[in-house]
Amino acid sequence: MNKKTKILAISAVIIIIAAALGATYVLSDKEELSVVYLNKSSYEALIVADKKGFFDELSFKLGKHTVAGSGQNAVDTMLAGSADIAATGEGPAINAMNKCSDDIIILCSYDISTSAQIWVAQKSLIDDGKIIVEDNGPEEVAGYLKGSKFKVGIIEGSSTEAMFKRWCDEYDVTYEGTNPDLNLKYLTGNTLASSFAEGEIDILAGSQPYPATVMEKSEAVAIGSSEDIGVRSTSVLITTKDNYEKKAEKMKEFVAAIKKATDYMNDNKEEVVDICASSIEWSKAAQNAVLENSTPRVAFNESVIKIMYTTSEGKGFENRVTRDMISASCPLKEYIRELYGE
Repeated sequence: MNKKTKILAISAVIIIIAAALGATYVLSDKEELSVVYLNKSSYEALIVADKKGFFDELSFKLGKHTVAGSGQNAVDTMLAGSADIAATGEGPAINAMNKCSDDIIILCSYDISTSAQIWVAQKSLIDDGKIIVEDNGPEEVAGYLKGSKFKVGIIEGSSTEAMFKRWCDEYDVTYEGTNPDLNLKYLTGNTLASSFAEGEIDILAGSQPYPATVMEKSEAVAIGSSEDIGVRSTSVLITTKDNYEKKAEKMKEFVAAIKKATDYMNDNKEEVVDICASSIEWSKAAQNAVLENSTPRVAFNESVIKIMYTTSEGKGFENRVTRDMISASCPLKEYIRELYGE
């Protein structure tokens, strides 16, 4: 099967999945370029670009589509042909590169963050002493999970899934095989928080705003995060080679608009908190906490490559999605440097 046939076959399957999620779109004839993203944390640059009118300043008509769930849903929508660009985390981007070989283009990273993924437990588990967080580090907290059989809600294919598994591996907590310590329950973005609220899962592992939502509404308690293992995350814009070849100049202009948004985020933090908290519909305190651990900047450098390759290793894809493959996936390195006058 050649590359073109393979990606078409993958896209056909993804169309079915995306349709089931309600995530497909019929693109308007007026849309000259389209992007799909989520109205949640890690997508603030797109939210700001939209709300501040930076997308309206483009020389072409941009289609802006949002999906629920995780960045994997955005990638699936793009691969199904319902958008030209997907905003996502490093996990779904690596998944796409693994599935589609070198047919995936990374336009840029637009954010690097710490504590991007957080795990929270039911308050009853804390109250009953089944998990003790106070005065305990991550290794001690992990000790309470061993043999617990706790149900952990997580979105399959998300960056959080890869990060949570790496956290478990670091502290020798099993989650697969016979008789694992934890039972992973794969949920969607639409059911993750509600399943926690209804007591169907003991622990929620997710990116914001899911942890903050259940901490505010269900008194959940944070028990760990990606920061525990010193891992940073990155948010990226990806497309396919075919899309890029057809719309390269428009994509460059789009990246410049995202750069304008990240500059604005760095210079107007208080306003940006208001904009994003209002759009995501969560508290300003939660939004501020997220941005405190965030570094908005359009880039494609060694830091981004390292984050993505570490994720590839964590998923067991390193023989297929190599460091060199990731490095070669971005055709806009020089253009990005020019945007910053370098």
